[in-house]
Amino acid sequence: MLALMAATLVFTGCNKDDDEDPSVVNYPTINFMTNAGYVSGDITLEPGFEFLTGINASMNATSEEKLVKLKIQRVFNNNPVTVLDSTINVEVLAYDNFFTTQAVAGVEKWVFTVTDKAGVSKEISYNITTTIPVVHGEIYTYTAILMGGQENTTLGSFWSSVDNQVLKQADAVLVQNKVDFVYFYGTTNLATIASTADDQANEAWSNTFSTNWTTRNATKFKKLSGIDWALVVDDELIVNEATNLTLTRANELTVGQIVAFETAATSANAGKKGFFKVMEITGTSGLDRTITIEVKIQK
Repeated sequence: MLALMAATLVFTGCNKDDDEDPSVVNYPTINFMTNAGYVSGDITLEPGFEFLTGINASMNATSEEKLVKLKIQRVFNNNPVTVLDSTINVEVLAYDNFFTTQAVAGVEKWVFTVTDKAGVSKEISYNITTTIPVVHGEIYTYTAILMGGQENTTLGSFWSSVDNQVLKQADAVLVQNKVDFVYFYGTTNLATIASTADDQANEAWSNTFSTNWTTRNATKFKKLSGIDWALVVDDELIVNEATNLTLTRANELTVGQIVAFETAATSANAGKKGFFKVMEITGTSGLDRTITIEVKIQK
């Protein structure tokens, strides 16, 4: 009987660890702080940007092994750099700090790892993509440009973007490379702004461009819709919209119409993109027809 009792005591006196499944790993817990203003997941930021991030961690409730290490690494171009490697001895950890993104464009992985007294580690991470911000170009805004039709002898009909001049024909022919577009009013085209390379403009102006002009700037045009004129404060919209331009004239213009254009390679102001908006169209005959436009063009 004494021998049986001894065997029973040996059997029931096994350690707690002996009962645990050795295949089960009791990891500590770690999570990112998600308060407003904290980076807690994949994000795109500018180079050299200061950001705030933090973690909450705690020991495993089953193992009750305290946290003994916090390690933070940043990995850029497969090159790991240790930001923090701190020895601790706590059950619960709350840590946050400010860091700075890479000074160049790319993707950097941030890894946060806690390790407990038993040597068990748990990590979390996110990626920060740094991109060089696009700097949109400045624009000139020219207001109330008044241009006369082909029979209007009072007002000029030829516009130069390089110096925002409206010229009469006698002056325009002397500076042909400066002329980016011309106004005419046609029977079928109606109110039209065109390049001096346009055949309809040439016809409206009694073939003067084909006979007297050696430089005919082939400015290209495209009518637009859905553009908020007030939002055109730099060249972002202009660059996006003034693409695939093929027309040498914008005809049948009406008040409020916005047209994209790009000056020709032969222009004194070559390769500039812009918009013009029709502000007013007046006149009933060839002698008094006018158009008033506002222009926004790349500097």
